[in-house]
Amino acid sequence: MKLINELDQEWIDLFLKKDIYKDIESILNKIEDFENVYPPQEDIFRVFKIIKPKDIKVVIIGQDPYHGPQQANGIAFSVSNNVKTPPSLKNIFKELKSDLDIDHFNNNDLLGWVKQGVFLINSCLTVKKGEPNSHKNLGWDKVILKILDEINNFNKDIIYCLWGNYAKKIYNSLVYKNEKKIIFSAHPSPFSFKNGFEKSNPFSKINLMLKSTNQKEINWEY
Repeated sequence: MKLINELDQEWIDLFLKKDIYKDIESILNKIEDFENVYPPQEDIFRVFKIIKPKDIKVVIIGQDPYHGPQQANGIAFSVSNNVKTPPSLKNIFKELKSDLDIDHFNNNDLLGWVKQGVFLINSCLTVKKGEPNSHKNLGWDKVILKILDEINNFNKDIIYCLWGNYAKKIYNSLVYKNEKKIIFSAHPSPFSFKNGFEKSNPFSKINLMLKSTNQKEINWEY
């Protein structure tokens, strides 16, 4: 399968465990019209192209990709720089400014965070144009759970930053859980920003946890 075979061998080896490779192949075969699916086909596994499994230090779980034109770019919460910043991402940047006084408002692409070890992963990797949650029953969530379980097998120190109850639900379905490595708050969407995401300081909390295990902190400016 071309989309997966372009990935680093570490990911391919991981996907060959627990039938993850076959599961992904089955899901992609269910998608009939990639022209009306986001992100573009070449970006569905973009986050996997940027980071290797062994380099993941932090996991932030999103739900599914943005469903508007040119928005989704294969990294959860991230969008391309040539489109308007979505409300949830704008709120993430507001909190980053409040937490660490970092201005990220002119850079919507969170590629720099992923390169430093932040695995920004949606539980569903595709969506139909203009229809949020339209691919939620394809089986992506089971695939993502298998992937996270495999990553946890060789790194018990991964920090899980859970924004909202949906992310918490995904986390609670994992085989291995380390309660000391969880940061939980409300989702950054406009509906919940004022009810638990604002002033939650996730970025400084992540760095404090990394520092406590002598790991390099994330430079959130990138």
